[in-house]
Amino acid sequence: MKLDALLRAHAFMNVERPSEIWEADTEDVRFVPLLGEMIAALLSKGASLGDLTLNVSNVVVESFDDEGTGPREGEYVAVTVAGAGDIGPDERWRPDRPAASGLLNGLGARLTAAGAQFAYVRRVPPDGSITVFLARCRPASESASGAA
Repeated sequence: MKLDALLRAHAFMNVERPSEIWEADTEDVRFVPLLGEMIAALLSKGASLGDLTLNVSNVVVESFDDEGTGPREGEYVAVTVAGAGDIGPDERWRPDRPAASGLLNGLGARLTAAGAQFAYVRRVPPDGSITVFLARCRPASESASGAA
C-alpha cells in the first residue's frame, strides 16, 4: 500500500513524513479501519482533530529482542497517531504476543487484519501516541535483483 494519498487525505491533521515513504505490506481496506480506530482512540480522550499528528516513518530494526519489547528484525513502515489525551498505560503488541488488556487488546483484531507486525502505546503526559509497524513491501524490481 502506498501511503502518499492517505496522508494527503488526512491533511486536516498535522502530517509528518519523510520525503520518500516505503510501500507498506497491507491493503487500504485492511489498514484504513485501523487508522480510523487509532484516531478515534485519541479523540475519545479529549484530543482535538486538528491538533493530532499523523506521522509515517521508514524504520529498520537490526536486532531482535525475544522478550516481546520490540519488533522482529526487518524493514517497516511505522504509522503513529499522537495528541493530547490519556490513552492508558504504555503497552506493546505483537501477533505472537497480543496485549492482554488495554487499548491494543481492543485493537487486536484490527491490528491482525491490517497485517501489523508490532504496535505500541506510549504516554508522555499530557500526550499519548499509538504506533503501528507494517512490514515494508519490496518493489518487484528490488526483489528480482536481490535474488540474483
